[in-house]
Amino acid sequence: MDSGGSCSLSCPGSTDFPSGDVRLQRDIYNHMKMKRILLIVLSLGVVFGATARTLRHTYRVTACGERRDCPVVLRDIPDWAVSATVTSNGETIPSQLDRPLGELAFVADVAGSREFRVVFSSRPLRQRFPARVHAQMWLKRDDKRLQAADTVRSTRDDMYHRLHHHGPAFESEYAAYRIYFDKKQTIDTYGKKHPGLELSETMWYPTAERLAAGSGYDNLRVFGSVGVGTLKGWDASKRKMIHITDFARREARILARGPVRTVVEMRVEGWRYCGREIAMTSRYVLYAGHGEVQVENRIEGDFSGLVFTTGVMKMAEHRVERGPDWVAAWGRDFPENDTLKWERESVGLAVALPAGQIVSRQDDPTSYLFQLAPDSCGHIDYAFGMCWRRSEWLEGLSDAECLERLRQSVLAARSPVRVERLR
Repeated sequence: MDSGGSCSLSCPGSTDFPSGDVRLQRDIYNHMKMKRILLIVLSLGVVFGATARTLRHTYRVTACGERRDCPVVLRDIPDWAVSATVTSNGETIPSQLDRPLGELAFVADVAGSREFRVVFSSRPLRQRFPARVHAQMWLKRDDKRLQAADTVRSTRDDMYHRLHHHGPAFESEYAAYRIYFDKKQTIDTYGKKHPGLELSETMWYPTAERLAAGSGYDNLRVFGSVGVGTLKGWDASKRKMIHITDFARREARILARGPVRTVVEMRVEGWRYCGREIAMTSRYVLYAGHGEVQVENRIEGDFSGLVFTTGVMKMAEHRVERGPDWVAAWGRDFPENDTLKWERESVGLAVALPAGQIVSRQDDPTSYLFQLAPDSCGHIDYAFGMCWRRSEWLEGLSDAECLERLRQSVLAARSPVRVERLR
């Protein structure tokens, strides 16, 4: 630019000057330039200040006995926080901030009680933790390719064949599950021989090469049963389960994929059940280091007097143990209809329920069942799990010991820790 000529600025607030008063023109130009620089600095300061906003809290977590990979959930999350760092005894604890749920989740070993320091920040967290859980859902496209999806919905019962592995699937290092997106909404199981994540590679259906290399696989035929831990309708007069057949809309969502936990949700709206029209949301939460699933069911609408049912299926060659608020079964059966290709598998199933909401214990020909009523808020929450004889971490244990270990894990999942904010 020629400093002796005219100056035309295209920035907002610029002015054209005649060429006569060059000094005045230069002074005004420099003044405006400094003003712009100052505005930029101030703007950067505002942005920097916003990204640097933090809040520090200390929490005490108390558990009954010694809990390995104990799940902890904090819900007093600042609205502006987009990340959080959790530390204890100088160690950084892997965590995940599920912003849509308003929850911070992490797992840590807790013996009696332990304190954790949490720093919430409006700046994104640069540190990435190794994934210990995984969730996936694949929509089949017209061109035969698969499209990853977080949410799928329909007003008809037509999603079972439109989704790869027939619905959402999720896993930890020790177990995997899928939920059939059909009228039954049954939960199916996938065993692991070795701890680790597999579904991103096997897509639930491992190849012969992966099987030979030690991959896990679907280890249960659920037929028309409750599978493990599926919440279904109940017809007391006929002593049979009621499927979701008459509804307005259904939806499957993956709300969280890890690295610490997966959260998968199934929802039905306008379900005409026992003469009422209700909505039901079933949320399944699986934590790193765990094979058992925590289930949160929410019934909306006029649910007064309604009863639902859940439990575990009756497997072939099985035995069952029952308590006032739990049931555990061990069975041995083929995992697929092809009995030439597959061997019989030994599987344990268990579910632990809220004792105060159990109204009866009536089985049907396929399943060991409890009947439950929603609480005053419409909730029915419980835990279920699966164990598999081929899992290497069960080597040396008897079948009875495997089942007892599973029973204890689902009961522990029903005993949440106490979280106190100290400062």
